Amino acid sequence: MACLIAGTLIIYTIISEETLNYLNFKQALAQQQFTPNNIKNHQGTHIIAQASGHFANNQIKDGMVTWIQGGLWNLQIKSLPYNNFGNNTGQNNTEEKPNMTAVFSANFTMIKPDGSLSHSHLINNFSSNNVIFAGNDIIVTGIADIHSNDVGLEFKQVPITVHLMGKKVLGVTINVSKTNGHFASSNEMFGTLISGIGLNKYGTDDTLITNVSNSKVSSQLNNNTIK
Repeated sequence: MACLIAGTLIIYTIISEETLNYLNFKQALAQQQFTPNNIKNHQGTHIIAQASGHFANNQIKDGMVTWIQGGLWNLQIKSLPYNNFGNNTGQNNTEEKPNMTAVFSANFTMIKPDGSLSHSHLINNFSSNNVIFAGNDIIVTGIADIHSNDVGLEFKQVPITVHLMGKKVLGVTINVSKTNGHFASSNEMFGTLISGIGLNKYGTDDTLITNVSNSKVSSQLNNNTIK
């Protein structure tokens, strides 16, 4: 744990195992090149956009840092069977739009600023049919289970909002009442992008992202292990 002091501002950061392995992840991701069109899940639906990265967050309450959080996250946007929607514009145009669902998973460590009470959480079994592309943002609301390394499945069916901002910054909001206030904070749980696929297909800005496979991060998150 490191502490940086600038005037009266104190910024805490955590150096987790995942952060220390960041360069290894990036190298492994770069070794496998994929495009959105050739990625499919086992049920045959296409992954039309995918992003993964790491958490770098201070959980804040009453102006004080209560927890430091670091770990990995992965977001997949999948297309369901297509529906045709007629645009009654007088030009007889027909626009084909997919129904979309999302899968979100995360594995992160929480620790007190004094180095005590370190423990880990796993978010999985996420389900959502509410996916919104708003400019350069992606907003997903859904329900997931949250595990801990202390008690296993700790919180079931927790409402979670996932907000990918500017295609580069992740914000996660976890329902406070369903988790006994454990993740209560005045700020979202923030993370940053390591790599993304298909994000430039949506929005108005040609944001530069790393067009590499997210399989390394996704595989580590989906093995249901908590570090």
